Order: sequence, then structure tokens, then C-alpha cells
Amino acid sequence: MISLWRKNNRPLIDQKPPEAPYFLAAEDLFVQKTQPEIYLKHIFSTAKDLPGYGPVIMSPGICSNANIFRMDPRGGCLSLAHNRSFANLLAAEGFDVYLYHPGYTDRVHNRYVSRHCPKSTYYKKRYRVSPGYSYGDLINMEAPAVVDFVCEHSGRRELSWIGYSLGGMVAYSYLSKHPTNPIKNLITIGSPMALNQIFFRFIPFINFASKILGAEEDSLLGNLSQNMVPLTRTIRALPDWFVRFNLISPYLFNPLNITNATIKTMLGSIIEPMPRDLQKFFSNFIRKGYSSQEKFTRYLHQLRRLKRTRKNFLFFYGAGDIIATPESVFLAREIISPNDPYNLVGVPNTGHVDLVVGKNAFEQVWKPALEWLKDRYAKKSISRSSRPQE
Repeated sequence: MISLWRKNNRPLIDQKPPEAPYFLAAEDLFVQKTQPEIYLKHIFSTAKDLPGYGPVIMSPGICSNANIFRMDPRGGCLSLAHNRSFANLLAAEGFDVYLYHPGYTDRVHNRYVSRHCPKSTYYKKRYRVSPGYSYGDLINMEAPAVVDFVCEHSGRRELSWIGYSLGGMVAYSYLSKHPTNPIKNLITIGSPMALNQIFFRFIPFINFASKILGAEEDSLLGNLSQNMVPLTRTIRALPDWFVRFNLISPYLFNPLNITNATIKTMLGSIIEPMPRDLQKFFSNFIRKGYSSQEKFTRYLHQLRRLKRTRKNFLFFYGAGDIIATPESVFLAREIISPNDPYNLVGVPNTGHVDLVVGKNAFEQVWKPALEWLKDRYAKKSISRSSRPQE
């Protein structure tokens, strides 16, 4: 184990040497201006002569942590030795990737942060998510703090945000409140303007699963390895036919577009308990929408103002997505950025979960998102170079 030094002389403690050909490295960062602190995983390449495309924040979906962006199409997770995860692909091309683990990520904190991150205020402590944690915490405290922190840490005034499902919805709300914020490029993946009513049927199941996961983490306070976690061990032993073909699966993903290993990794390492008030928020939101027509009208008005900004938007949707239906993504695009004929991308034969980790995600979501971001930076460079010299 050795220490590494970045080009900006920030030390990385106890990291293995980056491996060729991508030379990817990572560091653990903590935004401690908020309570509780926010955990970010910074992934980047130390390879020479890479273009510095700038920072990208990656924000996960509901009931999941940001390690979903570190999964490869075969269900592997967390490796830095390849470019076959969404986060690694971006970092290998020269982007500074910041994986944002929201405050509800109980499992990430108790399995990793509390045991391996001395800089965290929760090192060797039990991390507990407040039952009162809700959507307001995400958009009013965490999103602004993360954006400000990443700008300061990277030394950039502008950044890109990639949000999957809830991660994109958080960006919509944040942008509506802060239209002049540093987010220059926004990519949303299966992020609706409103959730399908059918999602309401999953709330009791999510509540039950959350209680199991919460109880599991309570039993983790010793030095047990993740392989010894009872639920994770049970999931790995589930028969493949049960994992992919059950009553719930068709609502969440296309069973033919996702591997058994991916589903097991999702269940064992990615899914997070949902706090009580966040459950309540989504239950009420799905049933009633906004608390008043006035609030909804104001929200839409604020989002429509984004059409007058110089921000760039790209919307991905799954053609078979039942949770974030294509129509709900169409609505988001129509409100936010309707004049760009190329900013809406449909992925055929794809549901909600497999839109970001399915067999076709690498070719139909990750690579197009990468090329779109690179093109935005190229156009920005051309625009700067074409300015008249004084």
C-alpha cells in the first residue's frame, strides 16, 4: 500500500497504484458543512495527457446508493481496473467523477465509511438516518452543499450533473430554486416529472425491505465482513430463476435485459433503506401531487425559466419503463428544454433499473452520455477560441 499524489498535490492515503491502461484512482471526501455529513467518492485518472473535462456529480435513484454507477454489465462492482462501469468510463476519458451518496445511504456508511474512513465524523460509530429525513433535505441542504463543495474541490466554476431516477428529480428541484447555479450540463436517466401511480403499490414492500435492511445494519457493528452479512449471503444463494422472474421484477426491469449477477449485486450492496418521512413524501406525492396547485404552478414556472439559460440538457428514458414512464420524461423535457431536437433519447426494450445497469446500458446510455458531455466541452472551447481578441 502506498500514498499517491495528484497533480494538484492533494494526497491520497493508502491507495493501490493505479493500473494501466486507465490509471484510475479514488479518494473519500466528506462535506461537513451539513449535518449529517455527506459522503462523496471521487474517481479520476492519473494518466498523462488526458483532457481535463471537468467535474461530474453522479446522483443515484431512490432506495439506492451511488455505487450503482460503479457496477459493470456483468454485475461486478467497485473495481478501478477497467472502464466498464459508468463512473470508470467517464473518469478514464478525463472527467473528475464525484459519486454522491445521499444522507439516506445507511448501508454504505455502516459497511464502509464507519470502518474505513478516519476523516469521517462517523468513523467507528453507528450511522443512523433520522426518520424525519425527507425530500426537503435532499434539495434544500444536500444538493446545494454538494455542488458548492465540488466546485471548490475541483477549482471549477461550472460542472455537470448526471442523475438517475430520483437523482434527476433532485436536480430538477434544485435548478428550479437556483436557476443561476453552477450546473452547466444536466443528464437525467429515467427521471420523471411525476411518478407512476403503480409505484404506490411498492411502498409497503419498500417499507418491509427497509426494516429488514435496517435490522441487518444494526447487527453489523462488529468487524464482520460483508460476506458474512446474513441478507447478502442469502441473496447470493437465491436461485437464478427466482431473482429474474418473479411478480415484482417486470415492474422494475426487463428480465431479459439484465443479468442475475447484476440483480444480486443490487440487492446485496446497492439498495438502501428508505427513511420514514421519505416514504411518506412519495406516498403523498403519488396520491396527491403537490400540496397545493399554487406550489405546483410556481414549480413549473421556475423550471420553464431554464429555457432562457445557457444550460444543456439530455434526457434518457426506457421505452418499457413503468415507474418513470416515457410520458413523464417527455413532460420534463417539454417544460425544461423543448427546443433542442436532439436532447431526448429513448432506449428500446428497457425498464427502469436496467436503464442504468442493464445489458444494453453501456452502448445505449453510458457511451452516448459520455460523447454528449465531451461534445459540450468541445463546443465551449470553440466558442471561447472564436471570441475576438482585444
